[in-house]
Formats: sequence, C-alpha cells, structure tokens
Amino acid sequence: MELINSLKYKYENLDILGQIIVWMVICFALPFIINTLLFLFNIDSFSIIYFFQVSPSLFELIYKPWSLITYGFFHADLWHLIGNMIILYFAGRVVLDFFGKEKFLKVFFIGLLCGSFTYLISYNVFPVFQGLKPPMIGASAGAIAVFIFLASHTPNYTFRLIIFDVKILYIALFIIIMDLIQIPVSNAGGHLAHLGGAAWGFYYNNQLKKGNDPGDWIINFFNYLKGLFKTKYKVRKAYRRDNFKKPSKEELDQKKIDLILDKISKSGYDSLTKNEKETLFKAGKS
Repeated sequence: MELINSLKYKYENLDILGQIIVWMVICFALPFIINTLLFLFNIDSFSIIYFFQVSPSLFELIYKPWSLITYGFFHADLWHLIGNMIILYFAGRVVLDFFGKEKFLKVFFIGLLCGSFTYLISYNVFPVFQGLKPPMIGASAGAIAVFIFLASHTPNYTFRLIIFDVKILYIALFIIIMDLIQIPVSNAGGHLAHLGGAAWGFYYNNQLKKGNDPGDWIINFFNYLKGLFKTKYKVRKAYRRDNFKKPSKEELDQKKIDLILDKISKSGYDSLTKNEKETLFKAGKS
C-alpha cells in the first residue's frame, strides 16, 4: 500500500508531458506482461495491441474509432519507444514552458490524429497501396508535430548535440526530408503519418500567429470526457459519505501537513514515516 501511495503521489506531481510518457511506458510493457502470464498458464497468447492499433481498413475504424489516437501509445520495440520519447521530451518541455499545457495537448493529440488520417487516406487513395492493410502504432506523428511546431515558432532555437549546437530549423528540415525520401523504401505508412503530424505542427503555429486557435475543440472534448468521469465519481463519493465517516478538513492539523510537505521538498516522499504518509494521504482525500 505504501508503494502504491508513493507511486501515485509521484505520478500526480508530474506535469502532463511526464504523465504521457509514463502511460506510453506502461502501454509498451503491458502486452509483454500479459503474454508472459498467458504462457505460464499455458493459454494461447494474443496481443492487446490489436484493439488499439490503427488500420487502413475503414471497417475496423468503425468499431475501433479510438484507435485514431490510441495507436500513439504503443510501440513496436524499445528503440521505437526511446526514439519517440527523446523527440517528445526535449521539444515538449520547451513547448510546455513557452505555451502551457493546453497548447501542448492540442499540438500532440491533434498531431496524432493528423498522422492517422494521413495514413488512412494514403492507403485508401494511392494505387501503390492497393490491397495492403498494415496496422500502425507509435507516437511519432504527435512527437514530430510538437517538434515542427516549436521549429516553426522559434527556428533559431538550438539543441546541444554531443559537442556542438544545432538550430532546430535544420533538424526539422532533416526529419522531413528523411521521411519524404524513405516512403518508397520502408514503413511508408509511418513516414506518411510523420508528415501528417509535421503539417499540423506547422499549420497550428501559423494559425496562432494570426490570432486563431483551431485546436480548441480537442480541449473541449477532453473536458467533456472529464466531466462524465467526475459525475460518476461524485455519485460514488456521496455514497461513501453516507456509509463511512471521513475526517473533515478541520480535524486535520494544517501545521503538521505543512511540515510534511517541507520534508518532502527537502528529502523526497520516501523520507516520510508511515504515519506521515497516512496523514498526507488522508489530507489529500478530504
């Protein structure tokens, strides 16, 4: 229980970028863990990724509409995950500092959508892909959308590459050119999705400069989903109040809470005693 509370506290104190990366790591590890358990119990293995990957099949899209976004939380292998996380972390950190949480979410999630739509349209329009239905996973489209958005806004921003500095503009041009020339070579759907995400990042920055914000709709959608969850949670919470007595805020010693928080800032959550952790946990729930 203490470990769970500790992990929960650390997760809740991450910013949105850190939380997204945590979920991508979980989604990467989960299929392997499930298949290991199935193996131990001698049950035929299957991949849960099937339910979240996006496919060019319009029939699959009808009963898996969430796959237009969820594909971005799963990765084919460790290097696929690490590569995307490096791009997302370094570009996303700057975007968060410059523009805040909401604009970061707009760039990233709509970038994933633009990537999946570019992939879907390409595989259903271009004759070269006729009869091919390869599924797609990976956060590349969203990560590149964030990167190109930042490059469009501050082309002279520099990243330190080992021993020398490189302007983000040159890195962005290199990424786009590599995606273009690799379409006929391998992973055509992935490279097309990258370009779809890049196009959104570039377009969104230009619209912001004009005073427009075409990404508001996705925040409204997230708030709608959040509202549905909160409604269910409030009903459950009211039921618990009727059946269990919970300590009120007045019963908690605020000075003691402040001392515990000071201790966390100086020595970390793990330095707390069991009683201090329980006190903090109760305070958070009240």
